[in-house]
Amino acid sequence: MLVNVKFATAFASLLLLTVIFSYPVSIVMADSGAGSFTLVVSGYSINGDLQNVVVNSDGSISMNMVFGGTVQTSLGPVPISANGAWVGAQNGSTVSGAIQDVSGSANFCYWFWCGTANFVGQGQWSGSLSPNSNIGSGGFQGTITFTSSDFSEIAVGQPQPISGTWNAVFN
Repeated sequence: MLVNVKFATAFASLLLLTVIFSYPVSIVMADSGAGSFTLVVSGYSINGDLQNVVVNSDGSISMNMVFGGTVQTSLGPVPISANGAWVGAQNGSTVSGAIQDVSGSANFCYWFWCGTANFVGQGQWSGSLSPNSNIGSGGFQGTITFTSSDFSEIAVGQPQPISGTWNAVFN
């Protein structure tokens, strides 16, 4: 029982750290219409992508956010995944909009027991396009809220702040 309490506490702490810390970004410049970011949390990292990054002729913007990976902890791997939509508009070299429809989960199995924590999120993003290019960067902020959890240390229904940065090559 002591091992389960230590595990649950360590796992809950890891999840809460992912919510609280800012996420450094590394851009992938190879493909137009794409971006990427790496979430770094206390030495752990989760890679993510911005896909289908488009500025339409009317100035509207859309991007699909996808991140997923396995955080290797001292008690084993913890897969974390999420996706969402970023929508917005361009006004000159400024871009901004909303992050919506975010949903995700974190899973952990220890011996014969597995647990999941599910979350939803929303937020705002803003940034700018580099002069004479289609390269954009900026920041975002918002909240995630755990909707269910097999871990008593994770508070369900209480929004947690998130923030970070982003980069993308727009189509």
